Amino acid sequence: MTDENELNLEALTAKAEGGDAEALEAQYELGWRHALGMGVELDDDVAVEWLQQAAAAGHMLAQNNLGARHFSGDGVEQDLLKAYRFFFQAANQGDRKAGKNLDAVARQFSPDDLDALRAEMGAPD
Repeated sequence: MTDENELNLEALTAKAEGGDAEALEAQYELGWRHALGMGVELDDDVAVEWLQQAAAAGHMLAQNNLGARHFSGDGVEQDLLKAYRFFFQAANQGDRKAGKNLDAVARQFSPDDLDALRAEMGAPD
């Protein structure tokens, strides 16, 4: 016998695998749930997989979340370059929190490295 939570999780997973606009939200939701252990097993690997799918498709909250994970090393190897790139993508979609996070990670780079990163991302001088 399945409980209501299992049915909801199955429906959410089916949406996440759907490939449409609802899939993006479902992918983010599954990533977030696995990151927190909300109604599912706490699993950073599964969380990161879902968040990466959503981020690659342009989901700004997933991008900000992955930026934060790469900045702190939570569930992934710490990588300030990846953190900057994810924060930049999310901030350019209007995520104000990502903009603040972008400023925080930018302070970790030398001026020359930061100029190179900004050029790579196509940011104005």
